Amino acid sequence: MDSSVDSHSLLQPSCEVKRKRSITSMNDLPDCVLMEILVLLSLPSVVLRCKWVSKRWFSLITTPHFARRFVTQHPHVHHPFSLIFYYPDCCSNQRLHITTNSETQNESELKPLAAYLHNKCDPNTSSLRASCNDLLLWCDRAEQMVQHCPPVTMVFYSIINPFTRQCLALPPRLVPHPHSSSLGLRVGIICSYDYNNDNQHSSSFRVVLIPWSISKFTTQFNVHIFSSDTGEWSDSVVLCPPNLDGFKLSLTPLSAIPYKGFLFWSIDGARLLGFDPYDSTCCCVIEKPVQLEQFQEIDCLGLCRGRLRTSQVSGYPYRNEHPCLRVWDLLDFDKDSNNNGGRAGGKWCLKHELYFNQMVSEKSPWLAQYVTRIFPFVSVLAFHPSDADIMYLTIQSKVVLCNLQSRTLEVFCDIPQSGLGHHFIRHALTFVLPSWPTPLPFTETGWHC
Repeated sequence: MDSSVDSHSLLQPSCEVKRKRSITSMNDLPDCVLMEILVLLSLPSVVLRCKWVSKRWFSLITTPHFARRFVTQHPHVHHPFSLIFYYPDCCSNQRLHITTNSETQNESELKPLAAYLHNKCDPNTSSLRASCNDLLLWCDRAEQMVQHCPPVTMVFYSIINPFTRQCLALPPRLVPHPHSSSLGLRVGIICSYDYNNDNQHSSSFRVVLIPWSISKFTTQFNVHIFSSDTGEWSDSVVLCPPNLDGFKLSLTPLSAIPYKGFLFWSIDGARLLGFDPYDSTCCCVIEKPVQLEQFQEIDCLGLCRGRLRTSQVSGYPYRNEHPCLRVWDLLDFDKDSNNNGGRAGGKWCLKHELYFNQMVSEKSPWLAQYVTRIFPFVSVLAFHPSDADIMYLTIQSKVVLCNLQSRTLEVFCDIPQSGLGHHFIRHALTFVLPSWPTPLPFTETGWHC
């Protein structure tokens, strides 16, 4: 009897331990175990939901170590992307249009992107001006004229990561008053973030503004630079490359493209101006491709598979030959070898040359018929960021996917009809979701603006 009681008393603590273990919560797990569970989840689940469960989870997920572990766990994830552009409606008001890459299984990761941007960025009061991977530069159009001679304008910019819902307002900046809405500032954003560096918990970025001038820059030009490291704007006077006989910014306001530490803008003569915002003394020029049609500008500038890419639609509407689409990639560019009088190393390589009368369309035969008619209007919208054979055109209020290898045209998405037609559609910004989202610096006022 006594022995049975003793046995029962000995077993009771063990049962209590089992009972306690059965109600153990996730918060009782050590950080290393919790991390191994969280890295198995999808990127939206981790960033949009798990990160906000508690302060502990937030601190764990926002470390560079977690980012490295997550990327290692998901090594072959295809990077989804969106094309973002404006189009005019029947009342000439600007409307924001956002497409997602429906070819990828990760399309669902970007579905909330459109709703967030439509809610955040009213095209009548603000505009998206530049992109760098998953960061967007947003300009508030509520600009204030300041009494000054010459006239100046107060501009307000913010950096948005629409995937993480982070928004960082930059200090307002005085800039020369633009000649017109289309011939104003040339803007760009470049960012660096290394999750292999345990001391870098947020990104380091620069925003660059170059005032457009009706006259030619001969010896120097002014730039305004915002540094996330200092949280302040600064002014720099940049000397033109010595072998460059001056330049003018292109009339076509192509978006600035960040590439290998430089920001590139199109300038006259179908050339590119490169500027290093981390070293304001570093400036270079890339000459136009050899095969580029004379007296025409480049139609599009972007990145494809980590290389600078440009294109030109030539041969119409004022020539008799068939229209031709040419695409070039920049090869062998080395920013550290920029010692040839400001002319950067690298050369343009013609990758594709397609005549429109060679193109076909299985699902939309009218496309092939339209591009071979007299005076078709075809413009280049954007390049696919990871598929070198794909680019996007605008034809008859459609975004058209052009396969350069198979020479096919297919409708990618519709653009809502407008009274002004597709002729006034500007080039798209490309939003690309990296393996791990780019974190913005956290300030005393927080992220949201």
